[in-house]
Amino acid sequence: MSNENKYNEYLYKTSITMRLGLAEVQSKVKDLYRIEELEDYIDIKDSPIEHILAALMPLVGQVNDFQDYAETLTNRMEFNPEEVDIYNTLDGVMTIADQLIESKPGVVLEEDIADDLPTLEADPMRLSQVLLNLIHNAVKFTDRGSINIRVAREGNDILFEVRDTGIGIAEANQELVFEPFETILPDKNDPRLGFGIGLKIVEHIVDLHDGETWFESEAGTGSSFCFTIPMN
Repeated sequence: MSNENKYNEYLYKTSITMRLGLAEVQSKVKDLYRIEELEDYIDIKDSPIEHILAALMPLVGQVNDFQDYAETLTNRMEFNPEEVDIYNTLDGVMTIADQLIESKPGVVLEEDIADDLPTLEADPMRLSQVLLNLIHNAVKFTDRGSINIRVAREGNDILFEVRDTGIGIAEANQELVFEPFETILPDKNDPRLGFGIGLKIVEHIVDLHDGETWFESEAGTGSSFCFTIPMN
């Protein structure tokens, strides 16, 4: 086994250990809800229990991303294609997108969904994951204007696009966008930063669907992230 493969295996095993550990902590915290003496601390905004749960949530998200990234490196990502109704998938995605946008009162969420879209041979969970990753990024980096989700036929593919009016990406940084652990932000302590692996995961999932991923962006103007999935 090469050193690179050993490193990738280490990342994968570490991600599994971290995920299982966090799941155990979450389970134990939720057990507190069943303790009668702690009733006064349940569902109270400033209670220690609620603070613990709130602190765990971003960690769970980051560890899940870390495991997904490790799975891309070791070709272990679970992929279960089936016949997918695009509209049903979009309904679930847009429900979560509406919740995300609530934190940005200066941003409007828009939809441009074509009529009569066919079903797709796709993994519905992974398709939703890609869309939500792109939408979440758009929300993070857009403080005013709009985020538009467009889905349309394009040749033999279905095109998915998430366009925003956010901070955009300078041309000098665009080659780093799909590079893991890279960031385009000068402030490395910016709270919007994660591991820098979300777009790499997106690219891998789209590759599993035999699709393509790309983007267009201009600093100060916004970004458009697109991917295609072949039609059945």
